[in-house]
Amino acid sequence: MIATFQRVLFGLVFIFVMVNVHEIGHTTVARLLGDDSAHYVLYQVQGRSSCLGCNLYDSSRLGDVANVLVNLGGVIFTQLLCWIAIFLLAGAERGLIKRWMLLSAIGITWLGDVVVQLVQGLVANVPQDLPRGPERTYTDYQAVVWFIRDQTGTAVSELKAVLLLATIAYSALLLSATRWALSRGLRR
Repeated sequence: MIATFQRVLFGLVFIFVMVNVHEIGHTTVARLLGDDSAHYVLYQVQGRSSCLGCNLYDSSRLGDVANVLVNLGGVIFTQLLCWIAIFLLAGAERGLIKRWMLLSAIGITWLGDVVVQLVQGLVANVPQDLPRGPERTYTDYQAVVWFIRDQTGTAVSELKAVLLLATIAYSALLLSATRWALSRGLRR
């Protein structure tokens, strides 16, 4: 019973950390690329819409490539957490950090960010015109598809197929690296 409680509590705390790291990723990339107004909030309601983990920046200050990087910044930062967990998993188990915690962190960052972002991107309607300007927040992969389409003219269906294939390839790499780390860590 206590072990189950610990795991649920760890999962909830890690999800909170992951959402913050994700939004910090967007904000950091936006600021590095020149939008000093970039910030985030954990929850926001505006009229009939709301968002959980809202990266707010001025997309009109940035070009399409920079906007793609800003919208990928959240996933990139959470995947840094994931790869840190993989490398820790490859080492000997430490007193405070247990293998189940590292495996949970890997699973949560994969499912809770890579897969969730992919699903949101695949089901999202990509409008002809995406509003730009200050205090904007977008669904990450929807915005990535829009900005790339805007820059290249590539069809939305083709870009979504590339996202799907890239996610499958990345997931296979992640699984392989996790299996390697787990087997290496168990030998120590």
